[in-house]
Amino acid sequence: MSGAISNMTSIRTPASRMASRRGVFGLAAGALALGSLSGAGLAEAATAKSTQKAVDYQSHPKGGKGCNTCNAFQPPSKCKTVEGPVEASGWCNKYKKS
Repeated sequence: MSGAISNMTSIRTPASRMASRRGVFGLAAGALALGSLSGAGLAEAATAKSTQKAVDYQSHPKGGKGCNTCNAFQPPSKCKTVEGPVEASGWCNKYKKS
């Protein structure tokens, strides 16, 4: 009799199949949530400002280029990419003409 029991295969019921689907969907939802958190972290890192020292900031223009003609400059003395106050006539190595 023990041989007959060991040859039996497990029977999958609709409830057990549903549980497996729930598990897969739960894992997928968790992966999406983790991905969005990672994406948020990357976005935050991308918008982090650089220090003035890291971008070779200077308070005078270089080669006719100044903060006042850069697309990151926010008058009167802010920058989207550099920390702290900046001069309109300043310059850094992240300069991009507006």
